[in-house]
Amino acid sequence: MKLRTQHRIAVGLISMAMVVITGCAQPPIGQLAAAQKAVDAAKAAGATEYAKEDFIALEQQFALAKDELAKQEKVLSIFRSYSDADKMLAKIVESSGHVAVKAAQNKEAAKTAALAMEKEAQQVVASAKELIAKAPTGKERAGVETIKQDLGGLETSLNAVQQLIEKGDYLGAEVQAKAVKEKGAAVAEEIQHAIEKTTGKKPTARG
Repeated sequence: MKLRTQHRIAVGLISMAMVVITGCAQPPIGQLAAAQKAVDAAKAAGATEYAKEDFIALEQQFALAKDELAKQEKVLSIFRSYSDADKMLAKIVESSGHVAVKAAQNKEAAKTAALAMEKEAQQVVASAKELIAKAPTGKERAGVETIKQDLGGLETSLNAVQQLIEKGDYLGAEVQAKAVKEKGAAVAEEIQHAIEKTTGKKPTARG
């Protein structure tokens, strides 16, 4: 009878040990790495600039998943559960893909817009340069020289726009190209006024 009791106790202890062993959930290291890789891929696709709000939300989701993992690490090992963290990390991988696609699409649209604005700015500056060739050389000469300097600055700005495009900063390129276009139009108007004051006629240039 005593042997049977000892046997039952031994079996019970073994069973408890098995429960403890199998009950210790393992942290989802692979899932965490996959989620980090997916977030990095979205960032590489330009999400920080071309899908900014979506990327911020993605980072917030990732932070919550990491918080959940940290929370489970503080729980007694036999009571840990990473099921919620698993689901959160899987969702992050899926969301990262969507954000990367959106960023790529927005980046391509921004590139098209930047190139179009650059072309418009180039046309305005070219038109102003054409007008400056007709500018007076008399009393208005000093003012015309100042305008020529402005045109030189605009050409330098156009080169900067091209550099931004080459670097892939299409948002910055569009903003700067728009500024060049507006300044170029203002310079062209100054030239027209200078010519009109001297000749009394309104000059024309290719627009």
